[in-house]
Amino acid sequence: MPERLTLSRRIRLVSLTAVSALLLSSCVSSGGEPGAEEAEAEQPITPTSVPAEALPGEPAGYTEYYEQELDWSACEATMRCAEVTVPMDWAEPGSGEDLQIQIISSDSGGEDAEYLLTNPGGPGSSGYDTVAETASAAFSQELLEGFNVIGFDPRGVHRSAPVTCLDDAEMDEYREQVTDEQLDTEAAYAEARESASELAEACESESGGLLGHVDTLSAVRDMDVIRAALGQDELNYLGFSYGTKLGMTYAEHYGPRVGRFVLDGMLDVSIDAHELNLGQARGFEEALENYAQWCTEQETCPAGDTVEEVTASVQDLFAGVQESPAKGADGRTINVSTLVSGFITPMYSREAWPVLSEALSMALQQQDLSAFQYFADLQAGRTPDGSYEWINNFAFTAVMCLDYPMPEDPEQIEAEFEEVSEEAPTFGPYLGHRAVVCEEWPAENVSEPWEPDLAEVEKLLMIGTTGDPATPVEWAENMHQEVPQSSLIIREGEGHLAYRSGNSCVDEAVDGYLLDGELTEGRTDC
Repeated sequence: MPERLTLSRRIRLVSLTAVSALLLSSCVSSGGEPGAEEAEAEQPITPTSVPAEALPGEPAGYTEYYEQELDWSACEATMRCAEVTVPMDWAEPGSGEDLQIQIISSDSGGEDAEYLLTNPGGPGSSGYDTVAETASAAFSQELLEGFNVIGFDPRGVHRSAPVTCLDDAEMDEYREQVTDEQLDTEAAYAEARESASELAEACESESGGLLGHVDTLSAVRDMDVIRAALGQDELNYLGFSYGTKLGMTYAEHYGPRVGRFVLDGMLDVSIDAHELNLGQARGFEEALENYAQWCTEQETCPAGDTVEEVTASVQDLFAGVQESPAKGADGRTINVSTLVSGFITPMYSREAWPVLSEALSMALQQQDLSAFQYFADLQAGRTPDGSYEWINNFAFTAVMCLDYPMPEDPEQIEAEFEEVSEEAPTFGPYLGHRAVVCEEWPAENVSEPWEPDLAEVEKLLMIGTTGDPATPVEWAENMHQEVPQSSLIIREGEGHLAYRSGNSCVDEAVDGYLLDGELTEGRTDC
């Protein structure tokens, strides 16, 4: 059996993809009610209800943000960094608190190269880290030589006014809580709400009014200020997973400023939170079946000899830890949330399936869940010394609660939860329901799904992958139908995201469009 160091090295690159995805997190997030003045001032904004003239650009009050000059400084050995100032509340620019958005430039294209903005997903993932730590893996050499690639941490994320709730020790304690994820009784529902309420108080205490202003539309307004500060008339953009929603929202409101846009791992912006959760749960269920088929074709498979046996072994493992949580080598409790999170992480890439088999072998044959705990720690941002580099789950929750209206009726919540559990019997019962989280959130929902109308956008490139568990291929196909002028590439394969996954057809198409403007119309299968 490989040593932990070997597992660590092999899973590190995989985790970079996993944390970029829409996180299937059932952890409970913050709550409380806004004060009377705050509630009165907070006006719901939906992507389809804000006229273009109400967005930043020419109107008075936005000038100081759009005309700012960047103060670049050397960082990360060969790169440059700067901060972009934006208003915390875009409805009241200049009258309240400002935020500093951290950006980083690869500086790989040279002084005269155009900029390419990128976002790795989440919501909650760091675009700064993507460029600083994995530029050579995330982008082709041709793209790095053709552009200065810009990574940014959106508002509420890591270096840009991060959503903060708990310190390191409190986060460990929170993750170790043993709660009933399945919401199948009144007591379980009450317990989940109590946990949500307790965390809500901590988030409101640490993050205050920021919690009401980390929605996607506000982040997109920041993106347009970044464009202006970089001196670009149009924005070139490469977005992954949730980053595709940022791209679609930008295109909705700033159509004339859209340059070359590539959206990989499409999120369907027209579906509600339940449909999103259901689609992802089905996606991971299918990914498990595909892994199981692969596993049974290997010389040995630790979980069984047939797809059915492998699936049953995983379901039994989850149920057993749900009933009797385990203890890790460091004394921390490994509950079913930790196990499921750790199991999902290596499912994002087919290349990680051998690692998943090793972890399963340890769990089933040695009753050792330490590998899954390790993967879950990577997902949560926990380092080996017990500190957290960045807790993206809180930013994820903040964005989701603002972006998606949630049901308030317990019967509807239970019905939706039961549907997910039936459609995805392995993962569904452990995903919880975001409404339990969001009904305790301190800030009110401000946005909702919408049908895209990108009439002012000439063209853009969408990408989906047939075996993508986090952003099912149907979402890319749906968005392509909604935006007739878009081009669509479908990668045949497993895993989340298509660009730089080893498919030269995809890589050449993306690079060709971004660098030379070459774009095949309609659909292309790779």
